[in-house]
Amino acid sequence: MDPKLLIQVTAITTVVCTVFMAVNWFINKGLPGTRDWLIFIALTAIGCGLLAAYTLPITFSIFIPNLTIAFGLFYLARGVDAFFSVKSNYMPWYVLAGLGIPGFTYFLYVDFNFIARVAINYLVWAMAMIYCLRALNKGQKLLSKEFSAAHWAFGLSCLSLLAVFTFRVVMLGGYSVTDSLISANWVNQFFAVSVSTMPLLLCFSLCLLCSSRREKELCLLKAAAEQSAQVKGQFLTLLSHELRTPLNAIVGHAESLKKVPREPNRHAQLCDVIVHAAMSMSDLANQVLLQAKGEYAAQNRVPISLYSLSQELVRLLQPLALAKGLSLRVEVKGLYPQDVHIVEQDTLSLVLRNLLSNAIKYTDKGVITLILEGTSRDEDKQTIRFAIKDTGKGLTEGQMEKIFEPFVTLNNEQSISQSAGFGLALCKQLLQGLDSELNVDSKLGTGTVFSFELDCQCSDSPLQSTEFNTEKLALNVLVVEDNAMNIDVISTYLNDMVREFSIAKCLAEAEVALLEHNFDIVLLDMRLPDGNGLEWFKEGFNEIGFTSSVKVIALTGDGDPELKRRCLRAGMQDCLTKPIMPSRLYAALECATVKTTSRLECKTLIDQSRFMDLANRESSGVLATKLMYLADRFEYEIAQIKGLTELNVTDLAVDKLAYIENEALELGMVNFAEFVQAATVQLSYSEEQVDWDALALLARRSVERLLELHAQISTLESVSNPVVNLSA
Repeated sequence: MDPKLLIQVTAITTVVCTVFMAVNWFINKGLPGTRDWLIFIALTAIGCGLLAAYTLPITFSIFIPNLTIAFGLFYLARGVDAFFSVKSNYMPWYVLAGLGIPGFTYFLYVDFNFIARVAINYLVWAMAMIYCLRALNKGQKLLSKEFSAAHWAFGLSCLSLLAVFTFRVVMLGGYSVTDSLISANWVNQFFAVSVSTMPLLLCFSLCLLCSSRREKELCLLKAAAEQSAQVKGQFLTLLSHELRTPLNAIVGHAESLKKVPREPNRHAQLCDVIVHAAMSMSDLANQVLLQAKGEYAAQNRVPISLYSLSQELVRLLQPLALAKGLSLRVEVKGLYPQDVHIVEQDTLSLVLRNLLSNAIKYTDKGVITLILEGTSRDEDKQTIRFAIKDTGKGLTEGQMEKIFEPFVTLNNEQSISQSAGFGLALCKQLLQGLDSELNVDSKLGTGTVFSFELDCQCSDSPLQSTEFNTEKLALNVLVVEDNAMNIDVISTYLNDMVREFSIAKCLAEAEVALLEHNFDIVLLDMRLPDGNGLEWFKEGFNEIGFTSSVKVIALTGDGDPELKRRCLRAGMQDCLTKPIMPSRLYAALECATVKTTSRLECKTLIDQSRFMDLANRESSGVLATKLMYLADRFEYEIAQIKGLTELNVTDLAVDKLAYIENEALELGMVNFAEFVQAATVQLSYSEEQVDWDALALLARRSVERLLELHAQISTLESVSNPVVNLSA
């Protein structure tokens, strides 16, 4: 066959391979090395095309084509290294380029020598093939995987190319120095035929490598999905059991209430168990939501007595312990009942309740102890160590490594809590949000101890009573709720809390009731038969003509904190999550009784505990400087906001009000903050004008009260009096 024709066939073959590899790169562009392979075959196609144009000058028909193909081989080797995650070593390439390019130039332009150029060309191809075989072997060892058919195909194609070029070098004795690729001899014919087919084999093997990699990735994903589905299926089975356990307690004790004689103490005990079971179900729902979303619980830092919290937890869980014949007790060291610490109460309670429930279910006999130990303490902080110790069977080293993995159970027959895969994973997650770490210490046959430490801020302010005032509020309330049981519960609460209330079971009934009657507050459920409560409030509430004097409080069974934020941003007064405790409902109603900013009289200008906490954190001089010009600054900013509203720049005015509200809350100016919030709602959802002068006056009165409190604190500190009793 004519070598000229074979070279042209090779050029066409490499162009076809370029299209082939372009499609491969487009499909597998996420795989490393595929772009380099496309560059390799594209440069090779350019070089072969120029070689086929043998009538051009030697610079374009010999020098540039060979240099282009050499660069393409470098990209081939680099792409294979990247594909198999092998660290590249470019030094041999630099050495070869430094010697080969000058040598090739010399034997082309100075001493025309075909044999020498073939030898240099062979070194480039040999190095590229050796790099590919090295990466193939080393990469598979790194991945600890066996060779697949695709790997064997790639390896054989590299060996075949190396063999063809080696054969050509061996047969150089049949050439003369003046020969070329188009010289008519059998060696050139054999080489041209071999080279014309080799690009197809090499590119085909590269595509096989990509397909094999994708297939293995899909197999791994499928296996992971199947395992995840199996584990979550087991988890849902256990979750069903966990839900049925408190449900059984609720139903059983409710039946007992109907049968036992009218004994107040016995009825109270049964009701306590029912309440505890219901709250356990609520906790479980919150745990599922938080764990599934991988989030931390929203922080709610409040002053509490850790001593009282521990006693309350033991009282609530005591029935579960007694039912198994266990003793549940508390050990408190370094803490006193009157000590007050500022902590994330909801998160801490959830973690301790979860760990205690886990210990009760995992222990068959003996004692479970909740340990609170106050360790190091400075002026305003104390490190508290919490530990839950049980006398259960204990855990092995292998089990302790797995218990914090979500949705993983140590024994499919055990409950969620004692199987440790769910509750403990959540506890660990929640404590990470508090900059703490859950530790476990366990030995088979001796029991288990879960412990963690928290840096708690100390407070000198006495705790305010959590009992709500039983005095009825002068309010007319509309309840928009469709669930009959929820209506009964809320009606029972409101009978003791407000003067009058009405029920609407859908949004249409609510609209009619609001048009026919004057209500002060609307308790609005978020999921109703004829629409979403939040969307109705945002889109239809003002269109119907209701004024901002009607306060709206959201009711929801969704534990997502983002929903509460959306409700507040929309202008609602509060968002209550079911199950709703009566004290929480009363507090929300009482807070919503605050009218618009024209009303200046209030029970309390300042939240003393918040201001005391701020005073403990900041030096007296810094706080005094901040308070000195605070009234003037608030007055100036309120005047700015008033000007913005006159220019109809409402969005910027609302943003500034939000900033003032946050600053006021930080300083303890709770009443002023409530009026700022009311002004924000009024500005956003009502055409009624805000009384900016009244708002500025309230700000000045609040700051004056802060200055009085700060002066009293400074006086007490100067005489070293440890007892602070201020009345806000």
